[in-house]
Amino acid sequence: MSKPMTVPGASGTPVLAPGVSRRRRGRRRLGRAVLATTLVAGLGVAGSSGASGARGPSGASGPSGPSAPSGPTTAFTLNASKDSGNPRLTGDNQGFSVESADFAHGYLTRQLMSQRLKTLGPSGVVRLGGYSMDLVWPAFGKYANAPAPAEAIGGTVDQGDMDALKPLLDDSGWKVTLGIPLKKLLAPEEIKSPLKDPSPAVTLDQVVAEVKAAHDTLGDDLLSVELGNEFDNVTTLTGGQYYEKLKEISAAINAGVPGVHLKMTGPSANTAATNTKLDEFVTAMEADTSTAPRQLMTELTSHFYPGSHCGTPPKQSVLKLSTLMSADTWTKTQTKLDGIIATGAKLSQPIPSVINESNSASCSGQPGVSDAYASSLWSLDYLMQAAKTGIGRVAFHTNTKAICGDFQQRTSPNYPISYRYYGAFCAKDQAELDRNELSAAPLYYGLWAFRQVPQGRFLDLDLGVDALPQLRAYAVEGPHGTTTVVLINVQDPSSTTSTSDAVKVNLPSAFQKASQVVLRSADPAGLASKDASAISLGGSQVRPNGASTGTPTSVPVDVQHKSATVTVAPGTASIVTFGHY
Repeated sequence: MSKPMTVPGASGTPVLAPGVSRRRRGRRRLGRAVLATTLVAGLGVAGSSGASGARGPSGASGPSGPSAPSGPTTAFTLNASKDSGNPRLTGDNQGFSVESADFAHGYLTRQLMSQRLKTLGPSGVVRLGGYSMDLVWPAFGKYANAPAPAEAIGGTVDQGDMDALKPLLDDSGWKVTLGIPLKKLLAPEEIKSPLKDPSPAVTLDQVVAEVKAAHDTLGDDLLSVELGNEFDNVTTLTGGQYYEKLKEISAAINAGVPGVHLKMTGPSANTAATNTKLDEFVTAMEADTSTAPRQLMTELTSHFYPGSHCGTPPKQSVLKLSTLMSADTWTKTQTKLDGIIATGAKLSQPIPSVINESNSASCSGQPGVSDAYASSLWSLDYLMQAAKTGIGRVAFHTNTKAICGDFQQRTSPNYPISYRYYGAFCAKDQAELDRNELSAAPLYYGLWAFRQVPQGRFLDLDLGVDALPQLRAYAVEGPHGTTTVVLINVQDPSSTTSTSDAVKVNLPSAFQKASQVVLRSADPAGLASKDASAISLGGSQVRPNGASTGTPTSVPVDVQHKSATVTVAPGTASIVTFGHY
């Protein structure tokens, strides 16, 4: 290993990332090893450095832009090493979360959604849920013809919605989890604020009828059932009490759908930085000797948003673009992820841990941040970070059939199906929406970039916290002896102080060839750009019909036996794959 070069102004001693000691920790039960991360950085030169590349596939710079960005650079040296205990990238690490209201309005159809899912891969999971779980009216069984009460502002879910969902799942290869109401299944005194978002009077047998219809229609494409959304926000239940309620509802479901044994997911607690409610839930589950966790649950679910836009002016929370991309947000996210994995590891029979609702900022996203190009780089980084930690899946909450920018306030009856600033896609206008077309938002490009990384086991990279304001890096040992390295320069290309990252990667094995695919925006507004048409991945883009303009094009990277140096321009990400002839 080469000696680390110190960062100007630092002590000269390499700084380790949060939660990492010089002595490797013991491996957790889920097979996760903490990555040892020591900064190996070169001297930086201040100066201007703009983003390069073409606007769209027709630009003069070619499919992936210039081979070497010009301007000042900061040098980094990263050393990759193998650890058989590291988590794996499975190909199913990303998904979507959509409101139950979108499902109730008939938006989950093959015509509208299938191609958008297939472009991201042949498999995945869509979570049907969100806060509108308690605002929809399930019309199944003896309730099939019952009129929906006024409180059901999320709409009515009926057999027609199930029938439309089935072709979507068949065509895309994706699966779903089904959210069911919780509030009206509790005693009135267990509800925190009965007058806030009053819920229709749904009964337990009505819920069971919906689940039975879902299984009868979807079969194995129904993965599990989720009880309520963020129970700790709307009820007085502890995590242990919620566990007992979940067991009760699970028993009723399996009595009403005999011979199937449908499992549950939970607890889906709120988006707090801590994991208190998850810990209470897991503690109750581990103490319960009457029920094996794996017989009851398929996944332990959490929610997480690093930022917030909740509240009303002048007390409304605001997420700044610089905060989203900051080293502080990255380390706080890592703390949350580590806590989820550590809590799940308390079970003697471990269950996969997933984040089944997430995005940049809660309460529909932050205008000018969640819908900006920054979300492309952030989502790619977040997905790699979560998967490297051992999180089984991150589901990004999104609108479905909505016009870009047409946000409906929380007081509007249309809020449950409103456009969200953090949405992955939206229609430019009503005409596009009428054609079942949706344009890819910046977030979608980050998810698409993530799908270019092959399945495999994560390698250790000795990147330390001092590098995080400039660089994020991950490595995966893929199939057929390949290795893929993801390098993200999170600096804003519109800033005069940003520099390119010249990253030398020392690899654990020798390679004969390498190539990279670049995610970039051609808009001079940089990370703040809201022009998704300026974003490309390997020169390719996503059409309004959901299909890409072509396979992202890779360009060669010079590799010298067991090392290579890749220059990553500010505001771009390079996905570099090393292989053999």
